Order: sequence, then structure tokens, then C-alpha cells
Amino acid sequence: MHVVIVEDQGLLRDALAEGLTGQGVHVTAKVQDADGALAAINAAAPDVAILDIRLPPTFSDEGLVIAEQVRERYPEVGLLVLSSYAEVAYAERLLHMQDESRAIGYLLKERVGDLAELTEALRRVAAGEVVIDPLLIDRLMRRRRAPDPLAALSPHERRILALVAEGRSNLGIARELGNQISTVEKHVSVIADKLRLPAARDTDRRHVNMRVLAALVYLRSLDQV
Repeated sequence: MHVVIVEDQGLLRDALAEGLTGQGVHVTAKVQDADGALAAINAAAPDVAILDIRLPPTFSDEGLVIAEQVRERYPEVGLLVLSSYAEVAYAERLLHMQDESRAIGYLLKERVGDLAELTEALRRVAAGEVVIDPLLIDRLMRRRRAPDPLAALSPHERRILALVAEGRSNLGIARELGNQISTVEKHVSVIADKLRLPAARDTDRRHVNMRVLAALVYLRSLDQV
């Protein structure tokens, strides 16, 4: 089995490579950021790509963005996400990438210490199975019983809302996504409507910032508030 590792922490990246090699896994490339990830995967044609979620430069969801691009361009490559965070929204986003040829996995980094468990997870993902950390399974089940406040948003709108939650201005979001600022403003307005947040004129009168309310809705959806 051949894998590519995308992890910004050098010590963990090297430890993963050394440990997996000892388990008989061929580590064909090690990458530290999102910029080189797709090129490495294209060149190495791995069975599975191991991705950290939070990578430079923003340390938000770069790993998932890469995963979405890999699934679109190289659907035969399995995806195993490693993260320090048990994010239900991230897990659901990853589950949407599952297809019949290669599946996905989401494990907490604390599992990395058990190399046999990690190797087995890689083999299962390469074989087309779904591997989700037990803690996340519990949270996913609880989440299924509660309404998702972001269910009405498209993936692109969720991405914009995530950037709003990070404190980005409309101009900053436009630069990040390569959009016109007018396009971002329109999306933000649509997001506010879908989330049933007060209109800008109302928030001005009540001294409440709509962007703060939107950020709170997003963070609550991640079980962070």
C-alpha cells in the first residue's frame, strides 16, 4: 500500500512516515502544506492520502479543501483525515465525499500512537470502507437527533460562513476565494436570510452585529460554543 502524508508538524510527519514504513506501508511523499499536496498526490498516485485538517496558511480547513479536490480529480485515492479536533461538521463534510471506489476515514491524532490501528484504518479505507473515530460516531449520532442550523446552506455558503466566523471582512473573503466583493456581499446577505438573522438595518438599531450572530451560529454547529 502506498500513501502520501500531508502534515505541517515536522516531527509528527516524520514519525508517521517512519512508523508506517515499519508496518510495511510505502510512504511515497511527505508534504507540509496545501500548496504541494495535489502535486505530490498526482506524482505519487497513492492508494490513500493522509491529511491534517488545519494546514498553513490559515489553519482552518485546508485539509478538507484538499480532500474535496482529490476526490474530484483522483477519485481512486482513499482519504484519511487526522485531526486533534473531533469536529462533527468536518466529519459530515468528509462523509459527503464517500463514493463506491474509495472511502474515507477520520481519526483523532491521539490514535496515531497505535500504529497497528492506524495501518488497519489505512487498509480499510483503501478497500473502500468508512473509518470514523468512535468519539465522532457518538457525536454524529447525537447531531442526527438535533436539527442542523446550517442545513439550508450550500457548501460554498458554509465556506463563506466559516470565514466570517474567523473574523474575515467581505474584502478578505473575496480575496481568499477569488470572488468579487459584490458576490461575497450577496452571499453574506443570503446566508443571513437562510439563518433567519436580523437584517443589517435592524442590527444597527439594536446594536447587534449580524456577522457576530452568524459566527455564533457556525461555532455552535461545530460544538465549540
